[in-house]
Amino acid sequence: SKEPGRKEEVTTVKKTKLTNKGIAIILALVVAFACTACGNEAETETEPETTAETQTTQTEASDELLETLFLGSDYQPENGWNPPSETLTALLQAAEDDGKEIDDVIICGDYSNDRVLHDYQISPDPAIDEIKSIVQEECPRVTPENMIFVQGNHDRMSDQITDSGLHEFDDYLVYVLNTEADYPWKQGKTAGALKKVKHTAAAMRECFDGLIEKGETRPVIIAGHVPLHFTGRTSSLHTTGDNLYSSIIFDAVNEAAKDLNITYFFGHNHSKGWDCYLGMSCVFKKAGDSILLPEFDDSDIISDRYTVETLNFTYLNAGYLGYCMNCSPYESDAGLLDHYKAADNTLTATICEIYSDRIVLTRYSEGGVYQMSSAGDANPYRDDSAMIPQEYYSEQVDSPQEIKRK
Repeated sequence: SKEPGRKEEVTTVKKTKLTNKGIAIILALVVAFACTACGNEAETETEPETTAETQTTQTEASDELLETLFLGSDYQPENGWNPPSETLTALLQAAEDDGKEIDDVIICGDYSNDRVLHDYQISPDPAIDEIKSIVQEECPRVTPENMIFVQGNHDRMSDQITDSGLHEFDDYLVYVLNTEADYPWKQGKTAGALKKVKHTAAAMRECFDGLIEKGETRPVIIAGHVPLHFTGRTSSLHTTGDNLYSSIIFDAVNEAAKDLNITYFFGHNHSKGWDCYLGMSCVFKKAGDSILLPEFDDSDIISDRYTVETLNFTYLNAGYLGYCMNCSPYESDAGLLDHYKAADNTLTATICEIYSDRIVLTRYSEGGVYQMSSAGDANPYRDDSAMIPQEYYSEQVDSPQEIKRK
């Protein structure tokens, strides 16, 4: 039987628009035709100047901005925080005030908040409708076809959740990892989770191998909800083995990233301080950086063990749109939020600019350009300092960050 959110064939979405590069090529052809009509003598006289102009045009084309994407996650209301609609509006405006003209939007899961119903039980549709309305108001150039919505662990599958697998656009590709069918949460306590993760990794390998074989050069964005890295949420501090099997996905992605330009965006870890050692609300790692991955046996429900691996791809959280705090909602309700200060709880979103020769990532808060990664600290809610040494704490990394395309 077909798993929820899983399509039997790769999903492709084709977006066509006439870019500046395309216009330049058309004009160059018109000029060339006109020069030919002027005769050989005229062509000879103008050849040096025309060659110089052509070289200049090619240089400019290599620096051309092809696409601008806005990414965020966890569009969830919480007591003590502004409504996500206000935060989303402010972040879109902050990016546009900085000169960014957004073409596409990707939201990496969780569109509602319930402290009990968080196992794929709540319809995401009202929140997705609200997001679409805000984006259309603030960024009229973004069409519904150019918006991707990933399933989070709170979200019931709906027609508005984007299909799992590969989606093709003119200048980039998106591989969607929906949470329930592809890469679940509570992996250690969910029956069949290991089988699902292995199935998903195999599908990713097959897809990426096909892209490599045909010489694909477009950047690949992996849009998921559950992260890959080890935290206390994987361990005995949490009891569910949340992303226990992430190394299986990591291996598939990291091998493909030797040939493909891959950027992995995630959400999910925006409460209880699990990501404090990586900067909490602002997590960013580039190729060549180290990442901690859970180590597991097939019989494990949780794991306090991890391995240290080297990334071949870019890895970051998309940016939390609803709330981010280093304690549980119950401590926050009791007015104890300030007792759990550590790392960073700033709400942000990410702008991904795709050029012909590079990718530029810039994180934004409501105040404008913000750091990509914040300095790490121990988890103030569930002390993980004995488990994760300070040598693995993140350092502050500023925006923007530029990644050269292969």
